[in-house]
Amino acid sequence: MTPHFQGSLDPSNVVDDFELMTHGGGMYLQHHRPRAMNEPYHVHPSIEINYLQGCDMIYSFGGKTVRVPQGRFCIFWAAQPHRVTDVVGAGTITNAYVSLQEFWSWPVPQDFTQALLGGGVILAADHLPGDDILAGQWAREISPDTEAMSRLHCLELQARITRVALSGWDVIAQPQQLGGRSRIGGNAIVHFERMLRFVAQRYTDPISLADVAEAASVSKNYANTLFKKILGTTVKAHVTEIRVYRARMLLAETDAKILGIALDCGFRSLSAFYEAFQSLTNMTPAQFRRQLRGE
Repeated sequence: MTPHFQGSLDPSNVVDDFELMTHGGGMYLQHHRPRAMNEPYHVHPSIEINYLQGCDMIYSFGGKTVRVPQGRFCIFWAAQPHRVTDVVGAGTITNAYVSLQEFWSWPVPQDFTQALLGGGVILAADHLPGDDILAGQWAREISPDTEAMSRLHCLELQARITRVALSGWDVIAQPQQLGGRSRIGGNAIVHFERMLRFVAQRYTDPISLADVAEAASVSKNYANTLFKKILGTTVKAHVTEIRVYRARMLLAETDAKILGIALDCGFRSLSAFYEAFQSLTNMTPAQFRRQLRGE
């Protein structure tokens, strides 16, 4: 397996307020000036690692605000809808997208993996003097690129994140319990990523377990088994969580009526929406909106 992969934002994958970033296996490295995103929330089935220099960045995870400071590695599993809402200062970001298959080959402790795949946004406890140098080196070597250099970058990133996992880290936000625990590989992770992409693209439609399984050419039982191993939940529950996640974003960032939000997020009735929303948030949609606005 080659560690480097090419990735792109495919306009055909933009669906309502989600944008699906599709990548291959391994790791994809970028360096640029960050900006607030006018584009929709996006999801991608990979580990995202950010390192900021000269600026802080404000993320929204389904309506929950998280500030990522400069000079400290930030790591999260990007299967949860997220986007950048603001950038404080003028600087650069070096970020990597690491496939689950690649990440699971890294020698990080179990508690780190559980926190990360459980939906936590992880921040390195310390800034090391060499971090700016390392990020700058990556930025200079991204282009032109070779397979050997790409492997070097992957090994350097693996070593740095392993040091974070061993020496100290903080969970700065727990947006949603995604619940991943088990390590898998081979065709299983390929099947899972295909199903995750299908759900991200079609969650507002009346999709079934059979539809999700068919997207990866697997059986319904296998699809559910795979979701339980990785996410700790069923396919149906995951679809519901994604719908509620988007509803939280719309409640937080728009004045849309609750019925319209329910239908827009794929719920067939207002009662089904209320039941799902209260089950996952312990409050009604109206209470959630009032709480965010301090009413």
